[in-house]
Amino acid sequence: MKSSAPLFRLDLSRGLFLGILESSFGVFVLLICIRYFDAPDYCKGLIAAGGSIGLLATSLLVAMWSNSRASEPMKCAIYMLLSGVFILISSWVSGVLAFAFLMLMAQVFLSQVPSLMIGVYSSLYSKRDRGFRVSCALVASTIGGIVTSLLFGKYMDTPESDYRLILWCMSFSAFFCSAIHFFMPPVHRTGEKIGVLNNLGSLWRVPKEDALFGKILIAWMILGFGAIMTFPLRVEYLADEQGLALSNAEIALVGVGIFFLFKIIGSLFWGKLFDRMHFMRFRIFINFFMLTSILVYFNAPGFWGVALGAALAGVAMGGASLAWNLWVTKISPPGRESEYMGVHMSFTGIRGATAPFMGYALVQYLDFSGVSILSAAFILFATLLFGTTLKHPRFSDSS
Repeated sequence: MKSSAPLFRLDLSRGLFLGILESSFGVFVLLICIRYFDAPDYCKGLIAAGGSIGLLATSLLVAMWSNSRASEPMKCAIYMLLSGVFILISSWVSGVLAFAFLMLMAQVFLSQVPSLMIGVYSSLYSKRDRGFRVSCALVASTIGGIVTSLLFGKYMDTPESDYRLILWCMSFSAFFCSAIHFFMPPVHRTGEKIGVLNNLGSLWRVPKEDALFGKILIAWMILGFGAIMTFPLRVEYLADEQGLALSNAEIALVGVGIFFLFKIIGSLFWGKLFDRMHFMRFRIFINFFMLTSILVYFNAPGFWGVALGAALAGVAMGGASLAWNLWVTKISPPGRESEYMGVHMSFTGIRGATAPFMGYALVQYLDFSGVSILSAAFILFATLLFGTTLKHPRFSDSS
């Protein structure tokens, strides 16, 4: 195995600027739609689902690269460059549909990076410390998101604010990440030289051949629908007159500052636990944090109630991000991590592309509290399904 030190140092640097992109897509791009464009729900839903729509293209794009000699980090560099270009172009358009489309395309390319980096992590990080090293990068990402979000939030509340400045910062961050990927140690995928049609067929073939993988995908699908339907509603709840109607700075404090601060704590805690704990117990533990955080966020009264919900959600997301990125390493055959991750990401795309629209539709009838209760029910049911895999022998080395 090659030395992991160069990758670790570069990944920490990349994480700081990736945090700017993640916090901006999660909060500020939606705020721009609400405050500056007065965007209709379908445009906000499209932007909220952008990353997930990109995941639907993962298997196709993985197959298109299958005969290429480009390393995994080089592919990531190209994707980040394209993402930055679309963000930059979006700063010069005036129509909400054009803006939504460009933000969608930027997220499509950004969302391709995790499935490629999983192969890099598997090749250069040992199983003993893989979870901890990846969690450190997530912490760096969280720090980057917290610092910039507080600045962005205060800036958006000033009379002279120009939302394009935020988009320019996002674009620069994508370009910087692209450069970092270029200097990462080269890692090439092996054993996955398959055609486009075969790779698309793997969406159904791999879960059918691997019953455990298929069962976990079903449970993850239900979990994802429950959680993702609330993601855009979190910002809407903070900004809307029917919710808390907070200022941009307050939204940044709750939606990014508090959330990301506790995500740091969660990432460090869950990172150590991931390397030592039975994976399904790990996933179930996270689910209960997620379920509780959603109920508190949308139902506890006032600013401090939603702040507590954001803190719990941050702790949960610290572990959920780690589990989402690394769980296939627990069960995939050696050399097929990217293929398994590609299938996982494609199904994530299906639920992620539809759940935000479902959330916006349901809130018209159930209000924010009702959607949160429905979301919690989905997560609870998924947790019961995860529990049926606890004694499977494939997880015997996960504790």
